[in-house]
Amino acid sequence: YLQKKDPEVLSDLIPAFLRTMGLAPALRTQLILDAWDKASGASAYTLSKYVKNGVLFCSISSSVLRNQLFFRKDAIVEEINKIVLNDPMMTGVKPGTKVLKSLILR
Repeated sequence: YLQKKDPEVLSDLIPAFLRTMGLAPALRTQLILDAWDKASGASAYTLSKYVKNGVLFCSISSSVLRNQLFFRKDAIVEEINKIVLNDPMMTGVKPGTKVLKSLILR
């Protein structure tokens, strides 16, 4: 039998479900990759990007743009963290948590 429980808000249940099913890391990675496009404005020049151990690796086709992004690296990482942590799917993550630690431009 299924027992009746107190009602819960769906916005609390979805993140818990994602964590239980082991989907949270993949979702976090996808949110970081999407946030790169917004924070950097270099999506048209990004050849490839991936996240490994909290570090975002991006291959940029333009050396001039890569150099400009290099000088904005810390600001871009902060912006990506802000975008990711403001996503509704990231509820339950402690405030001040750094989802993305560093950025490597190639």
